[in-house]
Amino acid sequence: MADRAPLRPGPDSTTDLVLHEGGGSRAWVVPIVLTGAAKSLLVPLVLGGITGAVAVVALVTGTDAATVGQIVLGIAAVEAALAAPLTVWIELTTVRRLRFAPAQAPTRFRTVRAARPGPWQPITQLRGIRLEHRVTEPYPGDQQPATEQLTVRFDLAGDELKWTPPALTSPQRLYGAFTALLGPAGVRVELVTERTVRARPSRGPGWTGGGSASANSGGFSGGG
Repeated sequence: MADRAPLRPGPDSTTDLVLHEGGGSRAWVVPIVLTGAAKSLLVPLVLGGITGAVAVVALVTGTDAATVGQIVLGIAAVEAALAAPLTVWIELTTVRRLRFAPAQAPTRFRTVRAARPGPWQPITQLRGIRLEHRVTEPYPGDQQPATEQLTVRFDLAGDELKWTPPALTSPQRLYGAFTALLGPAGVRVELVTERTVRARPSRGPGWTGGGSASANSGGFSGGG
């Protein structure tokens, strides 16, 4: 499990499912805005190929290295500045928590973003939760360990919310926690596990190897 469980006590006898840290009050707006601005600084790295191509063309056409360096820095600054509003907006509008009330037998829930919670909705608006657990196992003789990926999908009356839990989160424990909290309210909870075998690397022209297999296991909790 991750160091901190995703399901935690919330304010006023509620239970919070923490999708992303922070949010829920105006005090969180500035830190979240700064997080979005910091993420915009990564955009020049993602677009490094374009910047690099410009630098190569400049060098080929005889531009001195100092000028090329200034051009690269200028392009990076423009890319980050253009990306900043988008990354900040994404951080501010991201659902950071799902809040359930009452804490032990929820009959309603609300989404929590950066500044404040949204309106309460009946628990029936949460149509289901699907945990998709993908396991990639090593092929015979492979020295690399198996890898796992967990994705959780929430059906909010037809509007899907997707969440990737922190690394080391146990799918079985999370499924059990969702089932215990929301099963009595009639919320469908499913755990689907898919197993595949990692493909062998190619060893030359005409050589192929490896394979894959899959197995699904599911769980269901809730009423009709």
